Amino acid sequence: MQKKISLTKGKSIFIIDLILIPVFVLVIYTGFELHFAGGTNDHDIWSYWCHLHIIVSIISLIVGWLHVKAHLGWYKSIIKNGLGKKSKITLILTFLFVILILTGIVLIFFVEGGNSALGLWHYRFGLVMTVLLVIHLIARFPLLLKGLKKK
Repeated sequence: MQKKISLTKGKSIFIIDLILIPVFVLVIYTGFELHFAGGTNDHDIWSYWCHLHIIVSIISLIVGWLHVKAHLGWYKSIIKNGLGKKSKITLILTFLFVILILTGIVLIFFVEGGNSALGLWHYRFGLVMTVLLVIHLIARFPLLLKGLKKK
């Protein structure tokens, strides 16, 4: 009988958290490159970074979903008990992630070309998320390392 892998027990939750780090670094990097490519007149360069950003963003969406699923208890406790002493930054990150997903989808399917008003808002929200992600990661990095040492 095959053993079921749990997202909330053992090292699995920490491995997902660890995978998020390089994925989000790539999303942030490709987002910056896409933004700067929008300032050039070379559509091929912009298109390259746009496609790469979309691909890495889809990967971040998948891993981000696994991360949220692994931490579902945290979200349920907010609904049940209120925010209390829970991290407001984590809650803001969740809302920003949803906003970035929605604006990204609109940009892909409904907005023509780069440098649109919505694209600039997407970029600004991405900048705020980047700062908050760094704070979030710094606050939790010791816990991540400790969790990875578990058997």
